[in-house]
Amino acid sequence: MAIHSPSPWSPLRFCMVTNSVYARDVRVKRYAEYLADDGHRVDIVCLASEDGLPQDGHPGVTAHPIALTRRRQEGFRLVTNWAELWTLMFAKVSRLDLQKPYDCIHIHNMPDFLAFCGLIPRLRGCPLILNIHDPVPEVARSKLGLSASSGMVRILALIERASVAFSTHVVTATPAFRRALIARGVPPEKITVIVNAADTRYFAGNIVHRVRSEPCERFVALYVGTVAKRYGLHICVEALPRLKEAIPGLQLRIVPKIREEGEALDECLQLADRLGVRDLVRVDDPVSLDVMPGVMADSDLGVYPALSDCHMDVALSLKIPEMAMIGLPIVSTRLPVLEELFGEDAIAFVPPGDPTALANKILELYRDPGLRESLARNAARRSAALSWKLQYEQYCALLERILQKRIVLGAQGATEFSPQPDS
Repeated sequence: MAIHSPSPWSPLRFCMVTNSVYARDVRVKRYAEYLADDGHRVDIVCLASEDGLPQDGHPGVTAHPIALTRRRQEGFRLVTNWAELWTLMFAKVSRLDLQKPYDCIHIHNMPDFLAFCGLIPRLRGCPLILNIHDPVPEVARSKLGLSASSGMVRILALIERASVAFSTHVVTATPAFRRALIARGVPPEKITVIVNAADTRYFAGNIVHRVRSEPCERFVALYVGTVAKRYGLHICVEALPRLKEAIPGLQLRIVPKIREEGEALDECLQLADRLGVRDLVRVDDPVSLDVMPGVMADSDLGVYPALSDCHMDVALSLKIPEMAMIGLPIVSTRLPVLEELFGEDAIAFVPPGDPTALANKILELYRDPGLRESLARNAARRSAALSWKLQYEQYCALLERILQKRIVLGAQGATEFSPQPDS
């Protein structure tokens, strides 16, 4: 199939598709804005924000939200939601591509079958990247407690296989995810690993956390992101009664990923009521990427109490490198992916599902500012070594291969894109 070729001095046109509110999706914004800084044009097909406000603040990026926004769905409601999601996004991508053809389609999962939103451009030869931020079969096993041999997991694996086969190339977030895809039959040469890393445009520079060495009126433990049982927020709540008297001004601050997180958050708040610690829990609305560094810098430590399972053990939450880059000390469940990338001297580890151990570790860090500072310094160094700049360079090298055109780095604007021989 022939690849659409722009005139020699024109920027490339990208379309990114994501089942998220673009304004809050750090992963998608990094790709889109870095490409736009290099002179390319990027359209984003995404969900509508809850407040209905525009989502595209970059001159090279245009958001095209569909008439749906993000809600936690389960069972049959999830199936119908995904069907509506695909229909609306397929129509939007097709219409935009017919108006002015794209040079590359970049689909961000979940779900994997969003890849087929690019059917029309794909039929005329447009390359399509499927970005598997999280492998859906493992997420389903983690979320629903299913075995690897269950019927639903096998169906999800078939959908993944079809979506991967339809795509030109696959990007995924960790080496462990790559190994899982290879085990399910994806050719190794079709997979590129681009690791979750903090975007230094936001998570470095003037806003850097400073460990408070003297007691103050409050001590904030920050939880950021998805609220679901597998992420273990209830473990934090169960730890609060053990800390209430020991840490004056203690606050568990929750900044969820979406406004209506659903049952898991409601259950955590009900648990806090039963334990008599509801006054220690603060729930904020979701915040945009440019606000998040300030939220982190205004806290005393970050908590990541995820439960251990086939997915959480190998999934790198982006909030870990972001908190680390800010210099925020982190208390986390001991997970293989974090042991490998950060280590004992950068994160204060606790056993999974143990509120007593979590409480003891938080109290230890509260009493030892020097330990907090040492952990924060080491974590910031490890996070910087991941380097989103290097990850973006790998992404551009991938684009060169599949587009057979030179991708210019460094915010240089529109530049000649010359064909490259097949590698």
